[in-house]
Amino acid sequence: MRPVGRLRCFICAECAYLGFAYIMFNVWGYSAFLGMGCIIIQVLIIACAYFCILRPLKTFEDMIDYFMEEERAEEELDNVRETIPYAGEVKGLVDRYSSRKTRRNSAEIFDKQTELTALQSQINPHFLYNTLESIRGQALMDDNREIAGMVEALSAFFRYSISRKGKLVTLREELANINNYMLIQCYRFNNRFSLEVIIDEEDEEAYDFLIPKLIIQPVVENAIYHGLEEKLEGGRVIIEVIVTEKNLILTISDNGSGIEGEALDKLNQRIHSSSMRVEEESGAKQRNTGIALPNIHKRIQLLFGEEYGVNVYSTVGQGTDVEITIPANYS
Repeated sequence: MRPVGRLRCFICAECAYLGFAYIMFNVWGYSAFLGMGCIIIQVLIIACAYFCILRPLKTFEDMIDYFMEEERAEEELDNVRETIPYAGEVKGLVDRYSSRKTRRNSAEIFDKQTELTALQSQINPHFLYNTLESIRGQALMDDNREIAGMVEALSAFFRYSISRKGKLVTLREELANINNYMLIQCYRFNNRFSLEVIIDEEDEEAYDFLIPKLIIQPVVENAIYHGLEEKLEGGRVIIEVIVTEKNLILTISDNGSGIEGEALDKLNQRIHSSSMRVEEESGAKQRNTGIALPNIHKRIQLLFGEEYGVNVYSTVGQGTDVEITIPANYS
């Protein structure tokens, strides 16, 4: 606005670049600019989410389906690795899953075969227990406590061996069964053998660790029949329990005759063979061929994985050590 001559007259005109109109113009302009910017940012975020998250997940899913469909030739897998990132890692993941699934299925089959074998050779347990209890009662009446104690140990040993308790028992239960077994053998062989269990005070928690049932007794039996049976006196079986950060190591040692190098190599090869078949030979043949150790090794690997199992070390004239490695397990 401005004065015209001497007249107090003002000329008014609307201007888009001054005053309130200017402010409104800028507000609407900035709002439109910000709105467009937000839309663009949202589109970019959605695109990034698709290309960085959803698309890789879809590719990952397709690769899993691809690898699990059927066996793929190695040349075909090489082509896939070149075109799809991380295809090798996905293939390894699928292989590990398939391996665990196969191992679990094999363990179930192994257990069914073992149970069937046990049932085929099992007599009526109640008849056995009642008969043994009758013998024990008669021994007590005759004041023959030695025979009564041996019969009681035999009854407890059979009850533990025949019972259908779960796959896993505590180390305490397994060692109690070994004590009963050694009591019977000491009576049979006129106390020519002794049993010693070595465990540090700081590792006594291992008594409550879970281990596969009947993995120690067959090893002790092998120690007696293969290493100590010919000794007239002083035969020793030592069970050493060692707890590491992740593992429980059970070493069953004897001071018997030992195993020669070539025979020891063949035994370890047989133990570590890839066959998952349950051996079903008779007891006498089992002792001659060492079937107990391969079966224990396979049971452990089916339950816990290939990094666990049985190894045998021996020196002729000094004795044999059987080392059993399983995960340190509370539950």
